[in-house]
Amino acid sequence: MTDPETRPERNRNWKAKLEFYLTRTESAIAISSLLLLLSLSLAEISARNFWHTAIPGAEVLDRYLVLWVSFLGAVMAVRERHIKIDAVAVWLPESWRRKLERPIFIFSAVVCGGLFWAAARFWHEEWLHAPAVEKWIAALGIIIPVSFFLLTFHFTLRFIIGPRVPRPPS
Repeated sequence: MTDPETRPERNRNWKAKLEFYLTRTESAIAISSLLLLLSLSLAEISARNFWHTAIPGAEVLDRYLVLWVSFLGAVMAVRERHIKIDAVAVWLPESWRRKLERPIFIFSAVVCGGLFWAAARFWHEEWLHAPAVEKWIAALGIIIPVSFFLLTFHFTLRFIIGPRVPRPPS
């Protein structure tokens, strides 16, 4: 049985629940993409080595799956606070760092929002000009604007909810 102090809080507000379920969905998609990438790569290697043939479209699909895994990994890394810039924060007192977290969240959301807008416009143009037989390839490129949208959403949600309370060392 879990200790009541380590058990996740059940009475979270709707914003925290939304973030929780969104992160679960993102993680499931990232894990599925990674497993598909590994399976497809192994099948491609086996086909080339044993039957001297290739799986049609596997190389292109592998390239896009690498993008999916990478971009969703970036979203997961930001969400879990693995990526942060400590160049200035190291010399600031803890109280200042806590006060600067929300402005940094909103600044990050604005930057990612701009990147989302540019990526969405680029992807839309690519989609419009892709030949009919290559639409599936253009559809796989949707991960770039989607990931920037997710980053924007997570930073905005963190701005609204506020910084996470640091966990005590175990």
